[in-house]
Amino acid sequence: MSDTPRNPPSSSRDTRPSTPGAHLSSLAPRPATLSTSVELVTTGSELLSGRTVNTHAQTLAAQLRPLGLRLMRDTTVTDDLTAIADAVRGALSRVNLVFVSGGLGGTSDDITREALVQVVGGGLVLHPASLESLEQRYAAMNRPVTEVARRQVLILERGEGLLNPSGIAPGMIIDVPVAAGAAHQTIFVLPGPPREFAAVLLTGILPRLGRMGLPVFQNLEKLLECTGLGETEIAERLEKIGLPTPEIEVGYCAALGQIEVRLAAAPEHAALLEEKTAAVRAVLGAAIYAETRISMEATVGHLLAARKATLAVAESCTGGLVGHRLTQISGSSAYFLGGVIAYSNASKMRDLNVPRETLERHGAVSEEVARAMAEGVRARFGADYGIAVTGIAGPDGGTAAKPVGTVWLAVADAAGTVAKLRCFPTTRENVKLWSSQQALDLLRRRLQGL
Repeated sequence: MSDTPRNPPSSSRDTRPSTPGAHLSSLAPRPATLSTSVELVTTGSELLSGRTVNTHAQTLAAQLRPLGLRLMRDTTVTDDLTAIADAVRGALSRVNLVFVSGGLGGTSDDITREALVQVVGGGLVLHPASLESLEQRYAAMNRPVTEVARRQVLILERGEGLLNPSGIAPGMIIDVPVAAGAAHQTIFVLPGPPREFAAVLLTGILPRLGRMGLPVFQNLEKLLECTGLGETEIAERLEKIGLPTPEIEVGYCAALGQIEVRLAAAPEHAALLEEKTAAVRAVLGAAIYAETRISMEATVGHLLAARKATLAVAESCTGGLVGHRLTQISGSSAYFLGGVIAYSNASKMRDLNVPRETLERHGAVSEEVARAMAEGVRARFGADYGIAVTGIAGPDGGTAAKPVGTVWLAVADAAGTVAKLRCFPTTRENVKLWSSQQALDLLRRRLQGL
């Protein structure tokens, strides 16, 4: 931690305005023209300690991209005046729009306002609307409004306060003084807690962006949610059909068990975007499970609901994860009848009617047992479809013939039963996650006749 002084007690805090432009000479050269690039500076020592996950970049980028604004850099700095000020100055030297989050509370490490004063000058003042909200909230809790509490509603006098609908500390919009001939620059300041960050962004900042004369435009995008193929395999197939191109941007977002492929283009390349998207559909085929941002469980739910079909699940190594994912979807009671966690062989025989001879001859992790489990749970619940998962999650229990990560999946319906062998040589948790994803995908393919 730096020895840079932290914010002084509120009684000695200097909120007097400084000479206009006095702090600007230390700024690097500014962008000469408006740009659609954006940077984020996130403050908070807890974000660099491994205790807290920083989700602000994901939230911000998702909201800005449809406007044609691209988040180009996310800088996270500790709670230090010099570090914060330097990070903001650096961002202002590269882009016109800078977002700053965190450090707006009332404790000793909440020093973002003071760092911004070092950058743009001026002083700090109370934000009347936020102060009124604070006083009402404290009165409802029968708590006194202390000086420490009042620190939360300070804003830069050169900024415009934004009421925080999910908390106390207001956000801010700060117009940065610029030299003659330089492009207009703005700093948007948001609270650190994710719920408050999103609330101020949605209610206070996004509505302003369209009224700022920025060169925003509506990007055209195609999203393809894929499963069953690795990221490099997808990339190789797309390269063979000439993607990316100078006009078509290709992006990949990998999560456990699925890959999101995003094609983007400017409006004038709409026809080419459609052509290339059709080509991607052809080379990825059944690996594409959706063309909107949606989970596998929601996709399966929509397919079941559309057919007025019902489902039951039999799980061993996944321990109820498939059922959990299905019931995360609102309205799943219309198609999900229930499930059995048959972890032991005794449960498989008793609850799913798996023959003892099948277990003894083939073992619990086998095609024969997976088929029997799917058929057994379907019969037990009277469902149209039955899913079964049985495998070796590890780290123990594997053999040369059936190593850790070996999983058998099965789906049973009135037309018969299909089973698939998969192997996920990874951690116990990931084996369970991969198995649940592939079990749902096996059902998805069955429902779609693939």
